[in-house]
Amino acid sequence: MQVFKTVKVKVFNPTRVKETFLDLLIENGKLLNYYVRVMAERKVVSKTVLHELTYSELRKSSSLPSALLQSARDKALEAFKSYLSKKKKGLKVSVPVFSGGAPVRLDSRTFKIIRTDNKLEFFASVSTCSGRMFVPLLGQRHQYMYLRKLLNEELGMACVELVKRGNDFFFYVVVKREVTIKEPDANSVPVGVDLGLNNVSTSVIWKDKPLSVRFFSGRKSIAVRNHFNEFRKQLMRFKKLWRVKKSKYKEKCFMQDLNHKVSAVIVKQALQVKNPVIVLEDLKHIRNRLKSSKKLNGLLHSWTFSQLQLFIEYKAAWNGIPVVYVSPKFSSQRCNKCGFTSKSNRVGSVFKCKKCGYELNADLNAAINLAKTFSSSYMFGEAGNVAMPLTVAVKKRLPKNVSVVDHGSLRL
Repeated sequence: MQVFKTVKVKVFNPTRVKETFLDLLIENGKLLNYYVRVMAERKVVSKTVLHELTYSELRKSSSLPSALLQSARDKALEAFKSYLSKKKKGLKVSVPVFSGGAPVRLDSRTFKIIRTDNKLEFFASVSTCSGRMFVPLLGQRHQYMYLRKLLNEELGMACVELVKRGNDFFFYVVVKREVTIKEPDANSVPVGVDLGLNNVSTSVIWKDKPLSVRFFSGRKSIAVRNHFNEFRKQLMRFKKLWRVKKSKYKEKCFMQDLNHKVSAVIVKQALQVKNPVIVLEDLKHIRNRLKSSKKLNGLLHSWTFSQLQLFIEYKAAWNGIPVVYVSPKFSSQRCNKCGFTSKSNRVGSVFKCKKCGYELNADLNAAINLAKTFSSSYMFGEAGNVAMPLTVAVKKRLPKNVSVVDHGSLRL
């Protein structure tokens, strides 16, 4: 199975190439809109037919190299097909329109990475309207690691996009690799992950007993979200809507960065054991069930659990780790030791069983219950004492409370 990851690399000191890159982006935007217009007017969705209708004319009128014409054609075709698909489903959509500075898709013909002995280790060779240009790349340690792997052919390059953000230019390099994700079975070691507010995540490796526990405190995320919420209230009084929008973007960036860090910790923890499987909660439609105070509702509805789970999925896929989803029902109320279930077992962040007196952190208890739910679902059949093959368990029993993630060709 192929998995993909996007590596964002900045163009260092783009002053010299700024005008050239801007011309490239503007010309690309015009070209994409031209392709869409032809497809809409001629009702064409075939790459071959679109090529025959446009290529000869564009070679005469456009300053872009032929490889960039073909890349733009493919990108426009994908966008138009997506539009038709949504329209067929009855969704309210409009014909794709690209801005003047639309990102330019590059491939192995129009983009190459070159390693040098200079202080800036990597350069990019890019095809533009003015010919081939060489620009230095600026990145962090982990970005350079992926570029080295590309040059050493440990990873493949799927495609690249040249993007303008503010006054800077970036290359979004999509790398790919072949991985084998083993289907979970009774021998898999579950890593239960409980998500929440007080603790963003609580993860535990469970093998008859907890082998490793990780807490990721949510105190800072709650403080940041409360700060932005109060800040936006102040701005709204003075009708400073542009600043409200800017603060939302900053909050979004903070939460995204936090979710990347949390997901990386969880996947790293799972790699400590052989044959791991990450067990997540199926939180679909949870927002419809949330009922609390106005302030708490604001926190709950800005909880980015879906993004965190997506980050865990793709990081796990990159490392060949399967991910499953189990029902979180009663996981916070059930004692992981004796199985007694009651709302009164949990008081705040403390879990204390009313039946056997077992006491521990409430989030840790929930994480253990999630891991044990996976183990019991995969090891036993309907009767509860007959071992079943994994394929039968998945088809006949597990869809009710366990769903296996089918990564397919997952874009990261």
